[in-house]
Amino acid sequence: MDTQDDFDLGTATGAEELQQGQSDATLLKQATVNEKVAPELLDYDAPLVASIEAQIEHQEGVIADYRDNPQMELPRLMYSYELKRVRYLLQAYHRTRLSKIEKFILHILEKEEVLDRLSEKEKTYAQDYFMLFGRHQKETILNLMPDAFRDIAKQSAGSVRGDMIPVPDQDKHVFCRVLADRGYVEMNNAGTETAEFSKDDLYVARYHPIQTLLKEGWVHLI
Repeated sequence: MDTQDDFDLGTATGAEELQQGQSDATLLKQATVNEKVAPELLDYDAPLVASIEAQIEHQEGVIADYRDNPQMELPRLMYSYELKRVRYLLQAYHRTRLSKIEKFILHILEKEEVLDRLSEKEKTYAQDYFMLFGRHQKETILNLMPDAFRDIAKQSAGSVRGDMIPVPDQDKHVFCRVLADRGYVEMNNAGTETAEFSKDDLYVARYHPIQTLLKEGWVHLI
């Protein structure tokens, strides 16, 4: 019988082993929290999303099969409520990412390594949004300005290109939970400040020093 626990991924290696035994719904919830708290756009978790979408489709079939069986009314309602919850989480994950794409659209399109973090559908959305955003800016603001101030990416003709492009604040402070002992972690570029990251510890720190730990799955943001 299908239950919430069916929303699970397969085996994993390295830091991903820490996630084994957790349902896909739990992993999706944490991915959404990470995305909301991190100042930058994170990598799109395609395997998790694909797994969730496949299991949603399967669960929909199970609910449909139970619809004409009065004896299965209670299980059908339970599965329906759980399905709504998982759909909400998936929508929240996508909404959070789209919000960041809109906020940092110029930065994303200019940096190939950042653009690679998007799914194919997100890339299409980003291109379409940029075209609409640029057209709106020109028609409502830029075309009314003197020629020296019509560049969407800089303040004036004499400014450095990019000084008008919003970028993520890598020095923003975030809260994180350590999932496994990582020893001493450098907290500044000079290496003069370190912190010992031990399992289950909670820290508030600048985002940049823990950026790699988050990407590799050794910490969660909270």
